Amino acid sequence: MTALLVGTALAVASLCFVLYPLFRADISVARRKSPHARSRQSPAVDALRELEFDRQTGKISDSDYESLKARYTAQALAVMRAGNVPVCERCGPRPEAEAEFCSNCGSPLLT
Repeated sequence: MTALLVGTALAVASLCFVLYPLFRADISVARRKSPHARSRQSPAVDALRELEFDRQTGKISDSDYESLKARYTAQALAVMRAGNVPVCERCGPRPEAEAEFCSNCGSPLLT
């Protein structure tokens, strides 16, 4: 009987020790980054880098490379010309600063 009480006490103490950080009041909650708080580079620029790497390693054909490079280059130029304003591929720069989707056509915005 004593062993059962000691085991239960140790289990409760261990549980309290493990859960204590979750219930502390002095810790702050980590905030999610806004989609516009990313680095200044466009995802299209990152895609261009990935595309170039895939071409060099032989993962993509030359015909696919050319079409994707033209698309990503156009996206990157549109974002760079718009500044900090989100850009829709179809509709162009959008006035909604925090939007993730175009209010006109519903497609994802490039940032």
